[in-house]
Amino acid sequence: MSTEALLLAISAIIRPTALAALFAILASREPRRLLTAYLVGGLVFTLAVGVLVVVLLQGLNARTATTTSRPVVDIVLGVAALAYAISAWARWPSPWPLSRGTERPPPSEPTWMQRRLQGLTVRGSAGAGVLTHLPGLTYLAALNAIVAAAAGAVDGLVQVAVYNAIWFSTVIVALVLAARRPQLAREVLERLVAWIRVHRRPITVLFFGGLGGYLLVSGILHLTTRAS
Repeated sequence: MSTEALLLAISAIIRPTALAALFAILASREPRRLLTAYLVGGLVFTLAVGVLVVVLLQGLNARTATTTSRPVVDIVLGVAALAYAISAWARWPSPWPLSRGTERPPPSEPTWMQRRLQGLTVRGSAGAGVLTHLPGLTYLAALNAIVAAAAGAVDGLVQVAVYNAIWFSTVIVALVLAARRPQLAREVLERLVAWIRVHRRPITVLFFGGLGGYLLVSGILHLTTRAS
């Protein structure tokens, strides 16, 4: 498997929205049934997108008879990731109060995802599996790396399957724990969600900044090497 795709898959394991969905499902009366629907719904969607993108990119490379498209895609994705990181950093609240006696802002209203997670059904869980695993910059960058490293169509599809298995590993572990030790699964997820909620913005800045910088430098180096 492509080393770049493997690293990107590992980096995508922990996603705040996915963890929140898992926590809501584990707190329900039918966690195993809902988790199964969540896993199947998300996997079917992401696999379909992955297969479609890999087939299209491989066809594009075959028609153009060049591999220049990969570094160009890396550069575009890198710039987008850096822009997102800068945007998140610009909204970073100062750790120092503006003045003495400054009060903290009141708790925000429930997000659309939190509202959707209330009273989950099997169909709602499957939909949540899709919504919390919508393909983003990380997935697109991984698919681009898979196309470049794959020995053929079958190898590329196998790599897509491996990537998704790693991406959904938290859901798979939660499903196993739900059958054996559901209380432990809820406690672990609760602590993880609480920690991520506190550090979400710096995590976002560091992750997307690192990802964007890597993709941008990688794309420029590949273009420079081919041009020389």
